[in-house]
Amino acid sequence: MTAKTKTVPAVLQMFLLDKAKKRSDRFSLLHPLVVSSTGGLQDSLARATKDTLWVSYEKDLTEALLKTVLGPPRSLGKALLIHALNPLSVPVLTSCFRRFASASKKEFLPPEELAEALQAENGPNLFLGGSVDPANQTITLWRGNLEPLTVPFSAFELSGDKIEPDFDKFSVTDSGQTVRFGDYEAAAEAILYEFDPEYRRHVSKQRQQSEQSFGASLRRLRKQRGLRREDFEPNVAAKTIARIEQGLVQRVQKETLISIADRLQVNVDEIETY
Repeated sequence: MTAKTKTVPAVLQMFLLDKAKKRSDRFSLLHPLVVSSTGGLQDSLARATKDTLWVSYEKDLTEALLKTVLGPPRSLGKALLIHALNPLSVPVLTSCFRRFASASKKEFLPPEELAEALQAENGPNLFLGGSVDPANQTITLWRGNLEPLTVPFSAFELSGDKIEPDFDKFSVTDSGQTVRFGDYEAAAEAILYEFDPEYRRHVSKQRQQSEQSFGASLRRLRKQRGLRREDFEPNVAAKTIARIEQGLVQRVQKETLISIADRLQVNVDEIETY
């Protein structure tokens, strides 16, 4: 089996609209081009493409950017607005950006984690931040590709530890992997599995593929025989059995396979039939 090399998608171009001098260092992973005054907006617009990412911490710079847009509407890429949004700006934002997300600073990940989530290979399966709507009892969560996912309050049931969600204390942590409501925590993958059919199909397909692997067959046969991983020692370490079952071993040594088969009382080529 040949291991596949995972490539991390790069943000081709990022403009950071920000007056805080030190915050750009926290986005160093994305190599941002900092715009701290209205004077740099025109040049930024001239260089922007449909793949540009705009991250703005300054409401006045966002509004100045929209006023600077001239001529027919064109895609300026995607925008992450980490400040209060003027509702009257929504039509202009919609015409200029393929996607945009907006919420207050406290409702987004901190800069270092935000940069990590935006650059992550599994970015669409992470949450950058969100916005709580108490009137409609919903939370809109912004994914790493800036797609929104709206979830009702009712999705967050009482935890096994009898902890209730406090929707007034919303935050996203763990570089986008966890949603918190006070002391209550919910995993991003659990939320996506429940409310994103495409994600659910993808996970189900991965599970089916893993269940057809040599490691899955070994696990099923081992359990059928009533054996623990430690029962293969001293010939094969329990950690080795675990790595094989998890699909982390690309090629199992012949001697190891023979030892495993002997302990399971089957031929080597029979293991994959279980």
